[in-house]
Amino acid sequence: MLVTTITQIRTASSINVSNTIETWNPYLSDAEELFILPIIGKYMYAYLEAMVYPRGPEMEGEQGSTIPEILLSKVQRAIALYALYLGIDEMSVSISAAGIQVIQSDTHRPAPQFQIMNVKETFLSRAHRQVDGILEFMQANKDSFATISMPESPYFIRNASEFQVYTDIHSSRRVFLSLLPIIGSIESKYIRPTLSPLQFDSLKQSFKSGNELSEDDAELLNMVLPAIVHLTMARALLEISIDMLDWGIFNNASNTFNNVQTKVQANRERISAMHDANQRDGEAELKMVQEFLDGNASADKYPLYFASSRFVGAENSVKRGEFINSGSNAIFLA
Repeated sequence: MLVTTITQIRTASSINVSNTIETWNPYLSDAEELFILPIIGKYMYAYLEAMVYPRGPEMEGEQGSTIPEILLSKVQRAIALYALYLGIDEMSVSISAAGIQVIQSDTHRPAPQFQIMNVKETFLSRAHRQVDGILEFMQANKDSFATISMPESPYFIRNASEFQVYTDIHSSRRVFLSLLPIIGSIESKYIRPTLSPLQFDSLKQSFKSGNELSEDDAELLNMVLPAIVHLTMARALLEISIDMLDWGIFNNASNTFNNVQTKVQANRERISAMHDANQRDGEAELKMVQEFLDGNASADKYPLYFASSRFVGAENSVKRGEFINSGSNAIFLA
């Protein structure tokens, strides 16, 4: 584990002096597995773990590196906050052969449930903000971790800053990571058929090469990006707060798992209005892409688009009807 002393937990919260690291070890382990590993990845975790538990002389140089040490301290703080969030409900009870009992003394009594819930939400929100800071720090100092195998986003939108250009997610990298599966789905189900599989694969290959895009590819990509964002948001608004579990489907699994008092959620009418607006924007932007390709595709410019079953030519392009979502239809029908 990356947090090994009670002092490291106290840097995140002013907990009582009676706490010991052994008490918190189960929650520290869960915090790392549930919250930290999915964010920083196993290779970065192993790198930081080697700083905590040096395995030999080869690690001495790494321990003296300022940037890795700063990152480790940030990760340790986030782990401590998540562990406090996970363990706080059990701290006031004693589990023994005699049953579950509330711990109380002449000078201390258990906090009311509403105070416990408020503290839990504070820990959780602070931990989430810390994770956003960790991801921002890793991005800003990625050259310092060049030797670490870091997974790259396979999609046209690679980070929260690029997503933020077209819609507001408060530049949250943590939110962006939760949207990645939806972004992948939008690219494969909407963008690839729209451009044609051959044109899409060519654009993706040029994009992933790391070289500067040609003027034609850059122009096409700039038209595609807002469509990806708005269609992603349309899907996310309906799915992001719904959790499918083995015992049912819930609006918010944080209530099911943790009894946390959540912030007031937007009402269904507002969510529906936001979904409809994003869906309309995304579909209109896709239609603009197809009209653009129909009017500009030639032997020298976007020639792979001619292989698309949706190519109709400039004259017929403007006659396209708007797409109605169904399992058998294309996106825009001529």
